[in-house]
Amino acid sequence: MIRPLQKTLALALLLAPLAAQADRYRVEALVFLNPTPSESGHAPQHPDIPQALALDDSNGLRAAGISLLPDSNSVLSAEWNQLRASKRYQPLLRLAWIQDQPGGGEGPALRLYAPAGDGVSGLDGWLRLSAGRFPHLEADLEYVQTVAGEALAYRLREKRKAPTPALLYLDSARLGVLTRVSRVD
Repeated sequence: MIRPLQKTLALALLLAPLAAQADRYRVEALVFLNPTPSESGHAPQHPDIPQALALDDSNGLRAAGISLLPDSNSVLSAEWNQLRASKRYQPLLRLAWIQDQPGGGEGPALRLYAPAGDGVSGLDGWLRLSAGRFPHLEADLEYVQTVAGEALAYRLREKRKAPTPALLYLDSARLGVLTRVSRVD
């Protein structure tokens, strides 16, 4: 007859390999602007960002199982350099991170903020990786620019399944995000 303590120990030994194989993902994102005026702007709406973690919040990131990676570790360096050399696109921000156990749709979001320098213009919003059966990437970004003294905003709100390790492109008429999500062994 198996005693309760032995039963608990046996269950723990059976589940240990599953815990060791917890989901871990590497995410890379390049955010850029298509300055060609193919979309008329609207009044700034400001993405809902209170739940998003600031990139300099090391304690919050660590608690959420997120490790930011330096630009030198980027696998999208060639794409970033192409954006920088392009006359058509304006690169705004690049970011790479590893995330442990992304969880469902209400998991941690990363706040992306890149002001343009005039106190009004720039990028603001967030990116979120969630994983159920498949990883998904969600973005809520807004780019604001001043045109003839008026602040005009361009928004990108999208959630898509992120095939691994393929490239994924999220876009609106003015904003684009090129991402790569891959499982980390």
